[in-house]
Amino acid sequence: MSTSLANRFRLPMAKTLRVIHLVFIFVFVLTSVLFWQQGRLFSHGYQTSQLSHLESVISHIESKAQYKIDILRYLRRVFIEAMDDSLFPVAATVPSAIPDEISDSQLWLRDLPLPETITADRAFHTDDDIQVRQQLFALHRIQGLFPLVTSAKELAADMYYISRDGEFIVSLSPAVNSQLVSSYNPREKQGSFVLASPLLNPRREAFWTRQNIATSHDTLINAAIPVDFRGEWIGLLGIAFENESVQRFLEVALPEDTQSAYQIFDEQLTPLTQAVGALNHYQLSDKQLQTILKMLTQTSRGTLRDGSVFITFGKVIGTHSVLISTQTLSQGLHEDFGRFSVLLVTMWVICVLLLLGSHSVICRLVLNMGNLQREMQHHALHDDLTGALNRRGFFEKTSQISPDYVDYTLVQLDLDHFKKVNDVYGHQVGDNVLVHATQRIQRAVRSQDILGRIGGEEFCIFLPNSDLKAGIMVATRIKWELESSPLLLDDGTQLQITASLGVAAYSELPECSLEQIQSLADMRMYTAKQRGRNQVCWQDDGVSQA
Repeated sequence: MSTSLANRFRLPMAKTLRVIHLVFIFVFVLTSVLFWQQGRLFSHGYQTSQLSHLESVISHIESKAQYKIDILRYLRRVFIEAMDDSLFPVAATVPSAIPDEISDSQLWLRDLPLPETITADRAFHTDDDIQVRQQLFALHRIQGLFPLVTSAKELAADMYYISRDGEFIVSLSPAVNSQLVSSYNPREKQGSFVLASPLLNPRREAFWTRQNIATSHDTLINAAIPVDFRGEWIGLLGIAFENESVQRFLEVALPEDTQSAYQIFDEQLTPLTQAVGALNHYQLSDKQLQTILKMLTQTSRGTLRDGSVFITFGKVIGTHSVLISTQTLSQGLHEDFGRFSVLLVTMWVICVLLLLGSHSVICRLVLNMGNLQREMQHHALHDDLTGALNRRGFFEKTSQISPDYVDYTLVQLDLDHFKKVNDVYGHQVGDNVLVHATQRIQRAVRSQDILGRIGGEEFCIFLPNSDLKAGIMVATRIKWELESSPLLLDDGTQLQITASLGVAAYSELPECSLEQIQSLADMRMYTAKQRGRNQVCWQDDGVSQA
């Protein structure tokens, strides 16, 4: 098919396909944006859900911690009232005056590891000695209230009292007594005695601390409150929680069927408990911990996504601790939002596949329609037998391109005695003669020359950018190609093929149209026939070339 005819259909087809591509791209982008927006809603809902779960656990911890602090405040008030009790003996030199039911109680008394500590064998002669006796007397009086703290099922703890002047410690548990002595350091910056001093705690409020037990990796978490008697700081009431107790309490506080791992840290994000819940064995890196610390300076709650792990964190108000939960991607997929997210991604993939499938089918239909249209156009403009342009196609194409050339030449050709061939050998041989002649003509012309079968055995050749002399040379070459290449028949005989040719150039009649020049070439072709056939005629006076 010629280039012009191909372009005639290729360009509109390309525009149609371009519009289809743009439409499908727009639909794809719009669909993806809608799914992305829905995904953002799911992501926001997931973050809210994780924060809600964390808030629930923090609220449970804070309520229990506040309950313990309220007990401490109550015990402090009862303790101070007991020190002012009139039953306490005035004479400091008579230690036996303490009632037997009080002195034989199960309170454990132990010296703190400081020099010149007061022991049970030391006589009480000074005012400080009397105050120590008053503290011991009061502690024996209020020990019946200690089970308010120690008998809790959810968060087991041990009650203790540390004397500031006497440097002794009293508790119900010898094990906790020993652990407190091992972890006692009054000069530690975050230690109980530093935080209980009037300088740092002028309002005498309760506070939380963490004490590391010497020669072990265990930690005691303490809730403590300073005790002042008659305007003087005399000691410290506290509640000690072991890590295992806090960890068991954290397990109870978790939401049912949780898919996250929870862990309590101190203010410097040092772990206080082991992870509980849906364990994923994920360890927070130093970089992640530093990021969380930085975020906690601006907000008390927050979330952090690092790769396939989602981290939720929040301060436990009043306890100087931080609760952190971690959830891996596989754990998140077991929650409602995870399942919804998988469903959303699946729907998006299905939608994209449907779009791609529809796009492919529509493009294929358009291409098939274009190919069918080009094929129909090809049959409309070409001769089915020889493949050359038919009369309509020849004049349509040549009329389009002839104005682009300064000069051109037409060669009109008619096969000699073709009717006789049909009568003698039949139409099948006649068709073979036409095909054979077309092939020989195409061998004799240039690639830019246009060949058309404009009648039964008549052909016309359009020679662009050629004058009459060049046309005569091409016509002579065509004549020689035909007569030198006979057609071999089925019985082995050869059928000689000749033609009569007429040549006319645009330079001869520059004011005439293409059809008029073709008529002139046709007249000269008939002149060649009248002169004996198998020759070329290019002048009206009958001069020809054999």
